Amino acid sequence: MHNFVNSLLLAALTWPAIASAAPASTAPSITRVMVVADTSDESSDLLTVAVAGTPMQKTLGGRVVVVPMRDMFDAMRATRTGEYDVIVGPAHVAASALVYGYELIGSTAGQAKYVMVGAPGVKSLADLKGKRAYFPAQDSMRSYVARGLLQEEKMTPRSLKKVTYGQTSGAGLISVAGGAAEATIALESEWKEWAQQHPKSGIVLATSRDVPSGVSVVVKKDTPEAVRRAILAWLASPDNLVPNAGRVVAATNQTPYEYVAGLGLFTPPELKGVTRVTARQAYEMSQKGARLVDVRTEREYNVKHAKNSVLIPYGEKSLKALDFDSKLDSFGGIAKLDKTQPIIFFCNGAECWKSYKASKVAVESGFTAVYWLRGGMPEWSGEQLPTTP
Repeated sequence: MHNFVNSLLLAALTWPAIASAAPASTAPSITRVMVVADTSDESSDLLTVAVAGTPMQKTLGGRVVVVPMRDMFDAMRATRTGEYDVIVGPAHVAASALVYGYELIGSTAGQAKYVMVGAPGVKSLADLKGKRAYFPAQDSMRSYVARGLLQEEKMTPRSLKKVTYGQTSGAGLISVAGGAAEATIALESEWKEWAQQHPKSGIVLATSRDVPSGVSVVVKKDTPEAVRRAILAWLASPDNLVPNAGRVVAATNQTPYEYVAGLGLFTPPELKGVTRVTARQAYEMSQKGARLVDVRTEREYNVKHAKNSVLIPYGEKSLKALDFDSKLDSFGGIAKLDKTQPIIFFCNGAECWKSYKASKVAVESGFTAVYWLRGGMPEWSGEQLPTTP
């Protein structure tokens, strides 16, 4: 099944549109669309295929590049870099994009709540300290909400004895019932159905606020009107069906996404021993001898980087949390830097933890003048500071 699905996805990447909803003179030659499938959802494969095969390909006109994305980490990164004109994906991906220059134009109707479920005998979130949990993939919507609920209790996943990250959401409730874990995260509707079939198998420890369910559609704020109209025409298409998510309809209310955006993935505003600077300050400091250090990937650096910055990638394997374990990460390039020279670390904005972690590691390694450009490349570009190329 997966080979068949992957073949369809590859075909979608270069599938040309055969009709146009707007004059060719006003539509872009290529519209880049990222379709994000949350791997913890059972219909993730079908979602990408369904969207790639809709009349959107015809409606947008010109050439349409549909990029199916199953790597949630890379999807969240792409919301900050703005490399796609249109993003179709779960609420937390859309929420991140809305922070970085996109606008909501559609979503599947409805909202949902998530619950943290504990094993019998666990009375509260605080009781989970030193216990085991099962969460889906780290960047899935469910794990995103789980971290937010723990953060409200001033906890992180490292407060637990062990967190097993799996690929499916259903295995969590099974793990709790079977004694393999003391907690998991689930949709409230999933839990209610499970609890009816398995009485006294667990207890709700915390419940999230309502969050947008299904998928959301966002576009860049500077997207031409012709493209917006074409996308809305796609949303109105009778063939616009997303597996298990209902019909996508026009939507503009971004308020529900503000809660989602704040669920534990933003870096803290301050870091002990490190001075936070703006992009303008970082530029001025670099003119006076400070070293600009880009800790993103080589691919991102080659696409565009701050002029005169050096690339020293931060290999991130640890959790996005205040108490991250730096021993899981790789940052050997830091040895190339002068510990007495002012160093300014940056990556992809407030949601990117690499520069936060790099700054903390530098301080712990004995660097005497560490600065952190929390706004990263989005802020640098927004200030129209020099870049290469």
